[in-house]
Amino acid sequence: MRYLLVILDGAADRKNAELNGKTPLEAANMKNLNKIARQSLAGMMYPIEKGIAPESDSAVFSILSYNIKNYTGRGAMEALGAGLKVGKNDIALRANFATIDENKMIISRRCSLTEKEAKELEKEINKIKIKGVKIKFKATVDYRGALLISPRGRKLSQEITNVDIGYIKKGTISIAKAASEGRLPIPKAKPLKNTKEAKFTAKIVNEFIDKAIEVLSKSNVNKKRIAEGKQAANAILLRDASLGLPDVESIEKKFGIKFCFVTEMPVERGIAKLLKMHEIKFESAKRGIERYEKLAKIVNKNTGNCDFVYVHIKGPDEPGHAGDPKKKRDILKAIDNGFFSKLNLYDTRICVTCDHATPCSLKAHSSDPVPVIIGRFRNGDNLRFDENIDSKGSLGIFNGNELISKILHMDEAIK
Repeated sequence: MRYLLVILDGAADRKNAELNGKTPLEAANMKNLNKIARQSLAGMMYPIEKGIAPESDSAVFSILSYNIKNYTGRGAMEALGAGLKVGKNDIALRANFATIDENKMIISRRCSLTEKEAKELEKEINKIKIKGVKIKFKATVDYRGALLISPRGRKLSQEITNVDIGYIKKGTISIAKAASEGRLPIPKAKPLKNTKEAKFTAKIVNEFIDKAIEVLSKSNVNKKRIAEGKQAANAILLRDASLGLPDVESIEKKFGIKFCFVTEMPVERGIAKLLKMHEIKFESAKRGIERYEKLAKIVNKNTGNCDFVYVHIKGPDEPGHAGDPKKKRDILKAIDNGFFSKLNLYDTRICVTCDHATPCSLKAHSSDPVPVIIGRFRNGDNLRFDENIDSKGSLGIFNGNELISKILHMDEAIK
């Protein structure tokens, strides 16, 4: 028996008037996924636990069976997934290219860039010098990036606030805030603890933000974008400061089988690398159905080489943040027609779920539970994969860190 876990990033949602009162999952009418779902056991899952609106990183860490108390934060996972070497004394942060106005008020938290533009800006940002530390910035996908701060003599601390109006830091994770109305200033990093290390780290982060704005305002990339009527990527927002890497047991040692992964984004790649999974490379410039067909082909080709394959599909999350339910519906349709229609599930137990809900009405993650199916079984629950599973599913409702064990031991549980 092989195992396949597919996480549809942010696919769960709420009913929306633009879709005649349906959620994007309902409106997409995913016939291939729903065929699998009808032959599966179904339930609802809190990715971490009830009441938490998780980010993808903390949700995936939990879903892959790890205790969130052992997590140090997203910054390190972004940096690791971007190919940066994170030392035990280094601070890593998640970065967004953003757009600000002449008064340094945030116009947009996310400024989309081409790969060429992002790499040019990366070069310019890496010329920044700050006394007492070494700075390394890496642009990753679209507006995203990672910042690594390495100390030179003095110690650093992850106990600082986020420099991002979209997320509040609580412990080692960030909690999403609903979209704010109107323009707001870039917040200052502040120490969360009254220590020399936290105060020094906050000072360094604020100095980097100021110097990045100065560098980006002079960039030819941004001058060209402005001339073309595009928003300038003239600021960087930072969040999820983390010190070093979490000390965790490898997932193969934990479960005694070989794990492989296919992801599209650096943060999930970083978590999988941390857990010592084997990477299945996936690169495609194509979009829509063709992209997902290629992904299915790669998964089918590699399933036989692994006991357990984890696949993370980013697509549905972004239109959730953009508040575009119709686009989210269409992306889910493309995933169904391109990916789920092509999967070879012979001798494979498949599980499909979401890492969190991203309701279009909120434009942010919510604490809503997400649907989960584990199949296929001769006598399934005969339900669709959507938010209506609720109490109808035989799996009931459970927390994310129980999922892997449920997948691996489902045959024993139903005897």
